[in-house]
Amino acid sequence: MLVKGVSPYRSAIALDGINFSEKHHLVGFSWPYVNCKGKTYHTTMTDKGWVCDCPGFNFHGKCKHIVKVHGRLVA
Repeated sequence: MLVKGVSPYRSAIALDGINFSEKHHLVGFSWPYVNCKGKTYHTTMTDKGWVCDCPGFNFHGKCKHIVKVHGRLVA
């Protein structure tokens, strides 16, 4: 699943606590995350895991936005 703003060369991150699959009811849903400077990034659930359109995810392949959104869902 390609997500706008996310490098097609980045793999989604599958964190523990959620069974990622095409059948999951939240696949394709995107959560906005506003940073301290007011910039909004979108964390999206795919059938392979999480992706984010922030520079950190596109550069490093991981980011704090994914960890925070995931933590809210599995809590």
